[in-house]
Amino acid sequence: MALFQQRNRIFSISMLALCCSATALALPQSTLTAYTAHLEALRSLVQSCRSNAAACDANTVGSDEQVHLAGLNSGANVDVFEAHYDWLREVLGQAHDPAMKDRADKLNAAASRIQDSLDDAQGHVSDGNATDQFHHARADADAILRHPEFVTVSGTSFWDRVMAHIALWIDSLFNNVAMFGRRSPWIGPVFEWGLIALAGTGLFVWAMRVLRRQRLKVRIEAGRQIEPCEEASRNWRALAAEQAARADWREAVHCLYWATIVMLEGRRFWAPNRSRTPREYVRLLEAGSPGWSLLRQQTLGFERIWYGLQAAEPGDYQRALDAHEQLRTV
Repeated sequence: MALFQQRNRIFSISMLALCCSATALALPQSTLTAYTAHLEALRSLVQSCRSNAAACDANTVGSDEQVHLAGLNSGANVDVFEAHYDWLREVLGQAHDPAMKDRADKLNAAASRIQDSLDDAQGHVSDGNATDQFHHARADADAILRHPEFVTVSGTSFWDRVMAHIALWIDSLFNNVAMFGRRSPWIGPVFEWGLIALAGTGLFVWAMRVLRRQRLKVRIEAGRQIEPCEEASRNWRALAAEQAARADWREAVHCLYWATIVMLEGRRFWAPNRSRTPREYVRLLEAGSPGWSLLRQQTLGFERIWYGLQAAEPGDYQRALDAHEQLRTV
């Protein structure tokens, strides 16, 4: 019984395959160009049927066809497909009745399906043309690149060979060191600590050089700052002498005071700051020191004449000049 059922199953499968083969062989053969022309004719038929129900003749659709695609390469899976139009015959048969409810929608859907098939067919033709164009363009590019001005490949230069020999020598050196290290395990730690010591020594030398440059820069900058302060102090003092020569003792005392302030700034007794009051300058010096006493004496005379508006006399100028001279030697 089981053997009989198995024979029936094999017979059914064989008959089904035979029927499919017979159906495939029964379809007329067509090229892509003929298939495209057939689709355009079907599009015209649907358009005519849309405007005139009498033109909706299913017999004018034509037979199904088997389309062969030319120009495919060896990597393509298939080079043939079947086009069946039973769906269009059914639509035209129904659209023959002008009173059909959804007649326009079905005809529009059929027209859209035909247009999609046309786009696919024309796309395959375009792909074939594009492939031909690519091959032509590649051939033209290869011909251009064969010109002498594009042939830039040259042999290995002398310096390239020298650098290659140096690289090979370095590689062999490290290989020899590695082989020696296998025979003498102590060489590894010695080499490692030697590199660390060398790096530490280089870092120490670099740090010392940086510090030396910084100290030299500080000395240079300090000298550059002291020189302008000394020059400004001399200018104030010369201006005081000019005012004293004109008997303008008030202005002469004022110029001597600022000559003293600028001179002390140049000696780093304080940082420049023109917003300080005269007594703040005095407080910046050590209380009880000779400089503090002399600057306090000169400041009191300056405040009495400049801010107190008291009349200045030659003795006031002389006392300010003496204090200034003594402060220069502090």
